[in-house]
Amino acid sequence: NKNNHHDGIKLVWTTYEKNFLQDFGNRFDPIITEEFERRNITAYKAYEVERVEPNEVVYKNGQTMHYDLLVSFPPYVASTPFLGLPSDPRGFVTTYQESRRVIECPCIYAVGDITNFPVKQAYLAVLQADAAAEHIAAEILNTEPKIKYTHPVSMYVLDEVDTAIFAQIPLEVKNFYQQTAEVGEDDPEAYKVGTSPVWHYGKKLLGLYLPQRFRAGKPLHSGLTWQGMEAGLKVISQVLSS
Repeated sequence: NKNNHHDGIKLVWTTYEKNFLQDFGNRFDPIITEEFERRNITAYKAYEVERVEPNEVVYKNGQTMHYDLLVSFPPYVASTPFLGLPSDPRGFVTTYQESRRVIECPCIYAVGDITNFPVKQAYLAVLQADAAAEHIAAEILNTEPKIKYTHPVSMYVLDEVDTAIFAQIPLEVKNFYQQTAEVGEDDPEAYKVGTSPVWHYGKKLLGLYLPQRFRAGKPLHSGLTWQGMEAGLKVISQVLSS
């Protein structure tokens, strides 16, 4: 609960990761570690599951963990394979990076969780949709597309009830077909991480704004309201993150 009391219940978190949220760079690990300690949650890294038994999880490092209630994340594979489209070994549809056009299928575009871009996130899906729409319009109008999904920058807010972690994460794609992503940690202007209750309320504001835009059939990244939010985000991120 909000007072970090579990009423006699022991909470344990295990992950295969070497660092917490390692797909978003190394700066999350000390923050997440501190939060687990503050909330009296036992956490283990580099615990890759070998199998799950009744009341017990067996890990590949030889450790076992007893449980009364087990909550697990699903495997990182496509939930719905599209057998008629080119896909990677995990079932995700392979696309060209900048346009989101499906490889070998010039009339088909794919965005979001269906594609082989390694980070699955709503914010990135919207950026991919912007790029796909731009390329479709450019093809119809016989113009050069202005929006390309080449160097995506993710915006991520991890809500923690009483506070929140904000991160601005530049992603560089490696491996054309598998599309593994690396975090550009060498750019301090682009890669920012910070913790503040302000981000908690900012996420709530975005949660109100985004459905309104979608219901109206309008793009997220446009209009005076978005320009104001974007300007405010830049100022706050300079002050509350580093």
